[in-house]
Amino acid sequence: MILAFAIGAILGASPVAAATTPKAFLERLYAGYRNPDFSPFAHPERIFAPRLISAMNEDAQLAHGEVGYVDADPVCQCQESAGMRAKVVSAKLQGTNKATANVLLRFGEHMGEKVKFSLVRTKAGWRIADVSSSDEPSFLRAIENSNRSARANH
Repeated sequence: MILAFAIGAILGASPVAAATTPKAFLERLYAGYRNPDFSPFAHPERIFAPRLISAMNEDAQLAHGEVGYVDADPVCQCQESAGMRAKVVSAKLQGTNKATANVLLRFGEHMGEKVKFSLVRTKAGWRIADVSSSDEPSFLRAIENSNRSARANH
């Protein structure tokens, strides 16, 4: 009993501890932004699906210490999350291991940005497989295309 409590306390400390639903996963993820030092890049395996992590890692390697394609936080669609408020508007299962979710982001008086997430259920729980917004229909595809181009130019 004590061990179960201790494990629960440790898991609860993570803003994206194993969530049972896609909506709960995203709500916990955005709750993490209340901490001004929070970054989804600090522990990407807790937030992103393996293919997206791989693409982001390759982007960083190909950039050779410079800023690569990934120059902002895809979860908040920003470089600075201060004042952000997020509302998970909808989350729908697409079978047992996939889901889509729509989130409305607001910064101060700015009316907000609509962001769509494609989620996958991994052994560790729900993870972000892709992000789309009005500016970018597929974050994953854009990174992979950028990586392909960067490899061709080296």
